[in-house]
Amino acid sequence: MTLKMKSKDSHEFEGRVVLVTGAATGLGSTIAQEFHARGALTAMVDQSNEVKEKASALGSSRVLGLTADLTVRKEVEAVREEILLACGPIDTVVNNVGKYTPVAISDITEDEFDDLIAINLKTVFLVTQCFMKDLLEREFGRVVNIASSDAYIPKVTNAHYAAAKAGVVSLTKTFAAELAPHVLVNGVSPGPISTETAQSQGWLQNAIKKNPLGRAAEPSDIAEVVLFLASEKNRFINGETVIVNGGATMV
Repeated sequence: MTLKMKSKDSHEFEGRVVLVTGAATGLGSTIAQEFHARGALTAMVDQSNEVKEKASALGSSRVLGLTADLTVRKEVEAVREEILLACGPIDTVVNNVGKYTPVAISDITEDEFDDLIAINLKTVFLVTQCFMKDLLEREFGRVVNIASSDAYIPKVTNAHYAAAKAGVVSLTKTFAAELAPHVLVNGVSPGPISTETAQSQGWLQNAIKKNPLGRAAEPSDIAEVVLFLASEKNRFINGETVIVNGGATMV
């Protein structure tokens, strides 16, 4: 029997203004494209100039590509001003920007530790803090933070990354408590995702062997969960981080 998938509502996010960080490639690019496809005014932000090419390729006036180092407060504030000018106040933030570099604990340098914490955790704090005023003034908003299953599963090659993502889970709860009741803040903790970066790092196939579903997630598998949490269909999930990893962390 063949199951027919329900068609996507291309107007689900019409009138919404959405920011997606880390949107040049991989999961962030997919999330941004899905918001755009469903009617949102979408701001794609990344440190790489490739984000402008991705935005331009969508061929729409409803998408904006911006480059910025989101570990720097002044650059985050500049992004906010550009989005306000071009799109109006943000109502949805997706904190996706991140970096994963497997290194044994004994080999992690102080600079590498600081870099991973800044990119994966500090950006979540700075971006959410910068845009929260807009969300609260509108008395409506959604924030979705991308954490990782590695926040819950110890691995000898990613102490700095796991610590940062565990911090994202914690920040999600504290922002949710402070921004309620009008702004809902949630997270998503993906397992292995089949992106070009993951494939190039050499660990993906081993992770697939350990997964009960026998595959890695496609970026769209994660994007669908992000869009639900950001949608008006989500009315009562707040401060939660949804684990989306095919059952790899089942107890």
